[in-house]
Amino acid sequence: MFFRADNRAAVFIDYEYWYVSMKDRYRVRPDLDSWCRQIRGKYQVERLSFFGDFQHPSFSGEVARIRAVSNEIIETRWENRGQAVKDMSDVIMLDAIYRLAAKKKSPPSFVLFTGDGHFQPVVRYLVQDLRKNVEVYGVRTTMSRALRDAASASFEIPSEDDQLTACFRYIVADFDRIAQNHGNAFATYQSLVSRVSASNRIPREQVEMALGEMLDRGWLTKKKYRVAYGEPMINAILPEWDELIEAGLHNPG
Repeated sequence: MFFRADNRAAVFIDYEYWYVSMKDRYRVRPDLDSWCRQIRGKYQVERLSFFGDFQHPSFSGEVARIRAVSNEIIETRWENRGQAVKDMSDVIMLDAIYRLAAKKKSPPSFVLFTGDGHFQPVVRYLVQDLRKNVEVYGVRTTMSRALRDAASASFEIPSEDDQLTACFRYIVADFDRIAQNHGNAFATYQSLVSRVSASNRIPREQVEMALGEMLDRGWLTKKKYRVAYGEPMINAILPEWDELIEAGLHNPG
């Protein structure tokens, strides 16, 4: 692959933010291969660095996944005898960015994966003072507005592409089928994911991502639901038909 001489870039990833945001919102792990392939297809990547407290139990197995795409893994846990353990991810990542930017031959483009507003000053400095091209990536609805505004360009993951929209429609179609057959449309999380994944031959992770997005937008609601009189309450997901109609995802006719 050939690049223009000025297409060099350095990539800095706040992996704790990426991992925790995806787990909390979509119940999936970051798609490292796809994202890194996208960035490497766009830039001549000179540095691809992952920052995080990789000793934390939550990140068990993540280091091996990261090593498949990069060997630049920066441990940010700070320990001092007699003092509490601290996660210094922001400080260490900011220091790395400033140090590289100060070099005479620093790349013209910087790519950051973070949603933290603490990075807004360094992004503004890179763009306004050093005339760098700065792209910021973050998990949908978790990015600081000030950070997005300071960057040359910002992108949210997952992007609302055709695949995600199609998955929205598969989920709505499943609820529509339930409503037609049983009257009340409801489903447990796992049954809904399994059914939509199997019937449409798409990965469970893709369904979980779309489902998380629909819950966040208020198109679906989590509620305690009693299936029948005398039966215990269950955790169910119910469609908000009016919201789905307004979003163009359901046609009651």
